Amino acid sequence: MIFNKKISLIAYLVANGITIPHYCYHNELSVAGNCRVCLIELKNSIKPVVSCATNASSVLSNSKIYHDSALIKKARENILEFLLLNHPLDCPICDQGGDCDLQDQSLFFGVTKRRFYNFKRIVSDKNLGLIVKTVMTRCIHCTRCVRFATEIAGVHDLGVFGRGSLSEIGTYTTKIFSSELSGNVIDLCPVGALTLKNFPFELRGWEIHKFKSFDPTDNYLSSTLVYLNKNKIVQIEPCFNEYSNNWLSDKARHYFDTIFATFSENKKIKIK
Repeated sequence: MIFNKKISLIAYLVANGITIPHYCYHNELSVAGNCRVCLIELKNSIKPVVSCATNASSVLSNSKIYHDSALIKKARENILEFLLLNHPLDCPICDQGGDCDLQDQSLFFGVTKRRFYNFKRIVSDKNLGLIVKTVMTRCIHCTRCVRFATEIAGVHDLGVFGRGSLSEIGTYTTKIFSSELSGNVIDLCPVGALTLKNFPFELRGWEIHKFKSFDPTDNYLSSTLVYLNKNKIVQIEPCFNEYSNNWLSDKARHYFDTIFATFSENKKIKIK
């Protein structure tokens, strides 16, 4: 099969229909290699390698790969155990419950035992503006939000502070995440650390009907996913496909608030 020589190994495997678990990797962002879950085994390698930071052409031309061997499954299970070390066990009340990559992987590997009994660390929540709600104790430091803010949104408001077990993701002093694309970090977050602020603890994914639509506030008519509950729009997200832009502005996410709000609610909304 002919493919781009610069493509990463995980992108090549995903394009060929092979499921590789990952948290930090995103095809529109730079490679970080933080989560270490996307491990694969090489025939001539002593230990597994990270597929997101490995070039596909150099590996496939010189060695064979194994993406579901016993060694890889055990390595991913051990890494997942470390990711859950400080993660709170609040899946039943988490806004991301039912639509969380970390929850899906923990159910797949069946992680029900604990070998570490130290106290879980607690991280204070950060103020990221009017749209993004933060529960930073759930953060697994995938840095997707940081790379999106720098590379796509073009602002340097988000960063990683501290080292090792004291690492935190947040904004610089007296700053908030001021960008018209700030809502996209909610879609990028693989766990429930970043969620929608005006839609907390409301519904789960299986209680919402969704259909494809377009963004009327955009001249390009970007594809969107509209979420309905009881014939009322509750949320709008970008529709990820190869023909449309993956990023959605904050205006496109919340234009329906003033359209479907009552007169008393409209009086409380400040329109700039």
